[in-house]
Amino acid sequence: MPEVVNHTLIVEKLKNLTGSPGCYLWKNSEGEVIYVGKAKNLDKRIRNYLKEKQTDLKTRYLQREIFDLDWFATSTEKEALILEATLIKKHNPRYNVRLKDDKKYPYICVSLSEPYPMVFITRKIKDNGDRYFGPYTDVRTTREILDVILRIFPIRKVRQKLPLPKPKRPCLNFQMGRCLGPCQGTVPEEEYAVIVNQIIQFLEGKKEILASELTKRMDEYSGKLEFEIAARYRDMLGRLQTFRQKQTVVSMDGGDEDVIAFARKEDEGQVVLMEVRGGLLDNKKSFPLQGVQNSTEEEILSSFFRDYYMGAGLIPASIVVPFGLKEEGETVLDFLQEKTGFRPKLRFPKAGEKKSLLKIAEKNAELGLTERLLATHYKDQTVALKEIQEMFQLKEPPHIIECYDISHFQGSFPVASGVMFVEGKPFKQGYRKYNIRGYEGINDPGMMHEVISRRLQRIINEDGVMPDLIVIDGGPTQLGKACEAAVEAGAANLPMVGLAKKREEIYFPGENSPYSFDMNSPGMRLLRHLRDEAHRFGVEHHRSRRNREALTGLIREVPDIGLKRSKLLLQSFSGQKKIEDANIAELMKVPGIGEALAEKIYNYFQSSAIRSSDTGADGTIIPENSPTNS
Repeated sequence: MPEVVNHTLIVEKLKNLTGSPGCYLWKNSEGEVIYVGKAKNLDKRIRNYLKEKQTDLKTRYLQREIFDLDWFATSTEKEALILEATLIKKHNPRYNVRLKDDKKYPYICVSLSEPYPMVFITRKIKDNGDRYFGPYTDVRTTREILDVILRIFPIRKVRQKLPLPKPKRPCLNFQMGRCLGPCQGTVPEEEYAVIVNQIIQFLEGKKEILASELTKRMDEYSGKLEFEIAARYRDMLGRLQTFRQKQTVVSMDGGDEDVIAFARKEDEGQVVLMEVRGGLLDNKKSFPLQGVQNSTEEEILSSFFRDYYMGAGLIPASIVVPFGLKEEGETVLDFLQEKTGFRPKLRFPKAGEKKSLLKIAEKNAELGLTERLLATHYKDQTVALKEIQEMFQLKEPPHIIECYDISHFQGSFPVASGVMFVEGKPFKQGYRKYNIRGYEGINDPGMMHEVISRRLQRIINEDGVMPDLIVIDGGPTQLGKACEAAVEAGAANLPMVGLAKKREEIYFPGENSPYSFDMNSPGMRLLRHLRDEAHRFGVEHHRSRRNREALTGLIREVPDIGLKRSKLLLQSFSGQKKIEDANIAELMKVPGIGEALAEKIYNYFQSSAIRSSDTGADGTIIPENSPTNS
């Protein structure tokens, strides 16, 4: 099969490809790394990207942009896996699925490298013997967990290097029984290590085992008449039981497992990971993803699987996922086995308790994604309105924006639409439909003058609120007529701009040359949304008017049909378009319509110019059989 890409750089580099494992980096013409991947066989994988026929959507998009290639050979596939994760974090390629802000996720560290370890929150992982648990998705949750640990276990809370050269007087935490007081220099490391191991059990989710151990030690010290130490274990046990009562039983087998599910919308995704420890829901983590738009579900889950578990401080006995992960999942499991000494089981249940847990995780992922997108949308709208203020030199960000559009079919059935956005969001109560009264034929500027005149006059007559900005769907001619209407209504200072469809350019009053702004800026996206909404609303109104005219014509031109049969036709066929496409036999199925009447209706629509239509780029309604319809 022929190869698509023929850039000199890539063709030359293909000659040196090896069949070894490794990572490859696709770059665009500007040298930007747009995708990072790994392969068992670099030569085979890279050449696959260059084949002409591709079923994968992401690969087809990549083929349009790739200009250059780099790769790194590795000794093993596990090395390639580690290198891939490192390169993705370094370059943040837009075609890779990746965790958002993954460098910022916090961990809980147990500083085993010290003789008297502390427990604290950190974002940096050091290879010095310390034990790390996480990553967690937000600092607040991490602090809550740390707070529980510090309330249950009498571990030191003050950062200082122990043992001290000179023992010092213990702080208030010691007096309250919340610390053993290793700063005094009288606490054996072995005794302190027992508490540290119990904290690790807590973080590993082994709370049932921990409770048994605390009970055992309490009884042991009580039997030795060491009541002070026994009371310490009693208090620890009580606080642990209080914490466990707040946890929910979700698995009857009492095992340790992670349950992973995700949701996606356009380029955004959300993964929820539920940590089940000892059958109890120990924690729920929610991770935002980006770069998911053109990726398969397996690619999305595999990428998260790699990014999360390669940095995870704790690996459960089993991992529950919606479906198998094939090659990528197996590679990660191999890595985990080498790292931890055991290989977790990968499960993708079809029914039962585990499937129910997956559904709960999926629902939480959907809710989390919806909440995040709403928050992002609100933030984007605020930025967009500020941008529009700056673009058009308004005094304030526009609270109310209105947009007007004209629709007709070669001058017939002319209508206009007006939509209103308040604080950057559609305000449906402010939408308006207009039937053009004063113009016939094709005269978009005149029609725009009429609509703006009627709108402003109504605001004035009803003592309404003027918009902060009016956007005209059109160029300088339509905008000029709209401004004339504003002057005539006594609203000469009302800000107006035109938004032309062809190149998405902005026109200002009195200027024939357009201005171009960043198409993807929040401000321009909001203006395009406003314009597209006005266009959609206008086309709907035009079609409705045309359908009414068609029924009127049907009643007038076809004898014996009447209003009742016309309504039955509409109800039976759900609109004029289906009536037009119906044959005589189908028309006869409508109650009250026999063969002769069905033939008259059929002939009427076959000869009539009034047929359902699509919309041209300029807002004109174009019939489906028109040669200009695309």
